[in-house]
This record gives sequence, structure tokens and C-alpha cells, in this order.
Amino acid sequence: MLKEEKEQWGKLKDKPLKEKISYFWYYYKFHTLGTIVGIICLVVFIRGYRESTKEPSIYLTLINSRYMSVTETTLLDDYVTSRKIDTDAHPAKFDISISMTQGSADEASVANSQKLMALFQTHAMDIIISDGWVLDEYASLSAFGDLEALLPPDLYEKIQDKLYYYTFPDGRTIPIGFYADGLQKVMKDHAYSADNPPIIAISGTTDRPDRAVDFIRYLLEE
Repeated sequence: MLKEEKEQWGKLKDKPLKEKISYFWYYYKFHTLGTIVGIICLVVFIRGYRESTKEPSIYLTLINSRYMSVTETTLLDDYVTSRKIDTDAHPAKFDISISMTQGSADEASVANSQKLMALFQTHAMDIIISDGWVLDEYASLSAFGDLEALLPPDLYEKIQDKLYYYTFPDGRTIPIGFYADGLQKVMKDHAYSADNPPIIAISGTTDRPDRAVDFIRYLLEE
């Protein structure tokens, strides 16, 4: 086989480039395509690995929003721009994929519930915007931070009349979130109904509490 190929290449030595390319493609197209596919897969893997090892600047999760795509809102983009965050080095993550129905045990709701639990367990999430009943489902697991303890006095004062409380079985009551009604940055794109505004909370397992607090500050800025 190799001898035949050498003979063919010898015959093509003085042939036009087009004929040489045609010959090469005829005999080596599968090898070439395989190599190209392998290179593409390697590049995708390396890029994905590099992205996965970057420390996020913030992880924002919207549950049961009306968004079908993150391109429908500039909420997170506007935040990182206002803070001059280098998202190439520290990507900002925006998750709108979680949707659950209260009291439902259908396959989709169970899968999304498990995903949300994984976000808490891996300390991945910083801010969650959601219906109150979702917060109640997880609050008993200390899934949300105490806003009175986390927020500086000036921010806490701004949301005092919008606080959402949770009472633990031992009788302890803490503010785990606040209603987003009146917050144009959250409500302007109609991700949630104005008649049933969502609640904003800080994940109780976040490794970036300062970033979560700063995001709330941004939401409250005029």
C-alpha cells in the first residue's frame, strides 16, 4: 500500500495543485476528518475545563421566572458592568433553568429540586430570586442567610418594610428575604407578575456573601 502511494505521489509531482488536492482528499479524507473532529473535541474540552475552574464573580438564580433565555434581560450584565467586573477572569453565572410547581412530584419538578439542592450543597449560588413557597421549602435547612445579620444598616433600613420572614420549628424567626416589588431592575422585563412579586434572598451557603450583599445594594440603587 505504501509503495503504491509513493508511486502515485511520484506521478503527481509535476501535476497542478488542484489535482494533488483532489488525490489527497480521495485517499485521506477520512483521516483528515477524524483529525479535525479530534482537534475540535480537544479544544472544546480544554475550553470547558478552563471555564469550570474559574472562580465565578457571582451566581444568580431565578426560579419560576418567565424568561426563556438569559438574553431577555440585562439584569446581570448591567450589574457586572456597573462594578467593572472582569468576567473573562471571573464569569458571572445566571441560571434561569429551574422551574418548580408547588406540591408537585412530577419528574421535572423533582429534577429541578435536586438541582437547587446541589447548588446549596456545593456553595455555588449567591443570590436567589423566587416565589415565597420555594424559600419555605428550603429555609428549615438554613439555606438562606439572615438579612439582618448580613446587610449593613443602611441597606437593611431600605428593605425593612418588604421583609419576608421564616419561623423555625424552635420558634426562632428571621428575615430570609425581601419582596422585589418596586425594584425596577428586577421587575422591568416582566419576569414575574407584579401581582405576585418574587422574593430576593442570599444563599446561606454562599462563599461570596460580600458579593451577594453588593448585588442587593445594586438593586436598591436609584
